[in-house]
Amino acid sequence: MPTIEELNEQVIAFLRQDELDYPAAAAKFGASVLPLLKALIEGNDENLAIKAAYLAGYIKHDSVAEIINSAASNKFTAVRVAAAYGSQKLSAADASKVLDKSLDDVDPGVLKVAIRSVESLNIAKNFKAKLGNIGKVQLDLNVKGFANDLIKKIK
Repeated sequence: MPTIEELNEQVIAFLRQDELDYPAAAAKFGASVLPLLKALIEGNDENLAIKAAYLAGYIKHDSVAEIINSAASNKFTAVRVAAAYGSQKLSAADASKVLDKSLDDVDPGVLKVAIRSVESLNIAKNFKAKLGNIGKVQLDLNVKGFANDLIKKIK
């Protein structure tokens, strides 16, 4: 059994790879690496923060919702995208907390993933007002279209 330091080194080595199998890594490392992933998400290495956020989303543990919710406010746009994506793996209630932030984001990439997550979780009715606002004021025509298409589906 590796020590926590050895496990952390293994996780960082994994995250430094180019092509990652997140579900396999989540199964291999488990919840014991969540404190490391949280620290990496909050750190200054954007690449590690992004990959740590994606990996956290695949780990089944009660604290993952808090980590993903925190990542939704991250300084790095790609980490916020990872949080919006990771929300799909949470319960509807926990995902709603993340997506509430993500749907207020100014970045079109974050909004696009958040809208897709809302749709995949079947919780669009909970965000009708936010989706309507995005459909009216968003400058990115793709994002605007995604929001308006989803609103039509819930009417």
